[in-house]
Amino acid sequence: QGDKIIVMVDPYSTGCVVAQEALKRGYKLVVVWTNGVGENKTHIPTSCSDIHYYAEVNEKASVTETAIAATEAARPFKIVACICGGESGVAFCDALSEKLGVLTNGTDIPKRRDKKLQQELIKAAGLRSVRQAGSGKFEDVEEFLRSERYPVVVKPVESAGSDGVKLCHSYEEAKEHFHLLMNSQQRVGGSGAHAAVLCQEFLRGKEYVVDHVSLNGVHKTTMCWVYDKRPANGSAFV
Repeated sequence: QGDKIIVMVDPYSTGCVVAQEALKRGYKLVVVWTNGVGENKTHIPTSCSDIHYYAEVNEKASVTETAIAATEAARPFKIVACICGGESGVAFCDALSEKLGVLTNGTDIPKRRDKKLQQELIKAAGLRSVRQAGSGKFEDVEEFLRSERYPVVVKPVESAGSDGVKLCHSYEEAKEHFHLLMNSQQRVGGSGAHAAVLCQEFLRGKEYVVDHVSLNGVHKTTMCWVYDKRPANGSAFV
């Protein structure tokens, strides 16, 4: 694979491990850093401390300009894939891979990380979904918070892990956390003009994570996990 390049968008944390695996398989890597990567760029596992990239490109003023810059950085090699290495790069990677003409998720769902939209898509597909209300304006979620059984979960529509997530046991607590999130800068996305907060019913019972890999309509289950979450250090979910 020595003459082939993979473009990786925001490879940090475990994304570095994916990058390292690509290198082991003989691919060269061009890294694209998005404007939203922030401090995550420095999150490099010890096992990947010696990782070497063929080139690094910072996000340009447009996706088209970034695609041109990545293509130039990859010369004389051929770009064969564009994959995401971190949560902050998901939306941009979809757009960039589409522009580069490689296999892509596409941009038909422009806000793929939006947890409210994810539940709406699940519901539209006929699957069980969570009761919810989300907005950047409190008046849009007030009715839900007054009628829903407590506790409820209040969190950013876009975040990584349990970032900003709180289990609220009263209307007053939920309202306070809503305004806290709207006024706070989250580590990954959800800030600025598109900031919004999601209020959801609390799902009781065991929480499972099912990892899938999908390629050309073929879906394979790779791993199943059971979460062990408990209150600790002042947080409801650790």
